[in-house]
Amino acid sequence: MTKKIMRNAMKKKLTSLDQVAYNNQSKQIEEKFLQQIADSYTTTIGLTISNFPEVDTWSIIKELWSIGKKVVVPKCTPIDRSMIFYEIQSFDQLERVYMHLLEPNPLKTKAVASQNIDLLVVPGIVYSQQGYRIGYGGGYYDRFLTKFKGDTLSLAFDIQVVNDVEYDVFDLPVNKIITPTNIFQCKQIREKDEIV
Repeated sequence: MTKKIMRNAMKKKLTSLDQVAYNNQSKQIEEKFLQQIADSYTTTIGLTISNFPEVDTWSIIKELWSIGKKVVVPKCTPIDRSMIFYEIQSFDQLERVYMHLLEPNPLKTKAVASQNIDLLVVPGIVYSQQGYRIGYGGGYYDRFLTKFKGDTLSLAFDIQVVNDVEYDVFDLPVNKIITPTNIFQCKQIREKDEIV
């Protein structure tokens, strides 16, 4: 299946999630994610502001603030498909932009250089267990990841992780995927596959 077909098929599956299942599964992912970073030296975390049916990041962000972590959110530049991350300390620092997305308001926030982001939570629609992903088609994260040196992971519902996805040589996989029932250590899976 091509990326486009897989993307569209998964979007349909995700939009059919009922609210109770969505809330419960998002909470399970949140708990696993917070456990992962609780004892780590991770201080600055990059996240997007979720829209249903993406895994809920609003609650995660509130929890990160409560434990003293810095949260940085991307602002996209459609002309060159680049991103700059800004630290937000309140949801009031967001503004609604194109495609109804919420992004940081640069007049109310401070830009944070990519080298100062410890962990980047990379969004996507479909993932392989090796960490390759099919995103939303804009290429923003693909461009950003080529220069990003920090750790990467993704948050996904179980149905979003499949055996294999189509990827190109320049696609960069995430190191970990957290679902309600599993934590895929993608880097280790890739290394194991390479040995075999």
